Amino acid sequence: MIRRLFRYYGFEIVLAVVMLYIALSFSMLSQELASALARKVFLWASGLVAYYVARLIKVGVVEWDEDDKKVYSIAILLYTGLVFAFA
Repeated sequence: MIRRLFRYYGFEIVLAVVMLYIALSFSMLSQELASALARKVFLWASGLVAYYVARLIKVGVVEWDEDDKKVYSIAILLYTGLVFAFA
């Protein structure tokens, strides 16, 4: 499960760690915009990883066909929009 997680979401995990570091390091300075953007990217990336782990535990490995990929990409797009709008 860990290998599969890093294979599919390695970039998001690294991005979440880097953005968490940036958010924490800039939160005490006057650069609120960088901290807010880093927090939103951290929430986005960690949310995708948490969704993948939860789906893998509940459903298992999913064999995607073309229609499922379209629905999944629209759901990810809506999730990203919600995180950046309300986080």
